Amino acid sequence: MTSQNTLKTFLLDYCAAFRPGNISAVAGFYLSPATMIFGDRISVLSNTDEIASTLQAVLDDLVGRGFCRSRVDSCHVHEFTENTALLSATFSRLKEDDSVLEQLGATYTVVNKGSGYKIATLVAHGTTSVIG
Repeated sequence: MTSQNTLKTFLLDYCAAFRPGNISAVAGFYLSPATMIFGDRISVLSNTDEIASTLQAVLDDLVGRGFCRSRVDSCHVHEFTENTALLSATFSRLKEDDSVLEQLGATYTVVNKGSGYKIATLVAHGTTSVIG
C-alpha cells in the first residue's frame, strides 16, 4: 500500500494550490470526469474546463468574503487498494491577516492511474462529519 505520508502530502499540496489566481493548478489535481458534491448540489464534471469553472466559482465567492488561503487542520487517510484511497479532512479558510473566515470538512476519493494521485470525488461537509 502507498505511504500515508504520500497521501497527506498530496492533500497539503492541493490545499496550498487552492488560492486566488491559481485555478489551473487546482484543477490539475482532479481526474476527469470528477464528481463534486456541495450540500444538495451534485455536479459531474466531464473535463478540466468544467472542473476549473466550478472551482473558480467557489474561489470567486470566497474572495468576495476576504479569502486568502487555506490550511489543513486534520487529515485522515483510508487506503482501499494500492491505487485508491479516501482522504477526509478539516480545513480553515483564512483571510490575509490569518484570521479564520470559515472552517469546513471535505472528503476526497483519490485514484492513482500511474501518474500520481488525482481527485475523483469531492464531498464538502461540516467539520464534525469527517471520517476519522
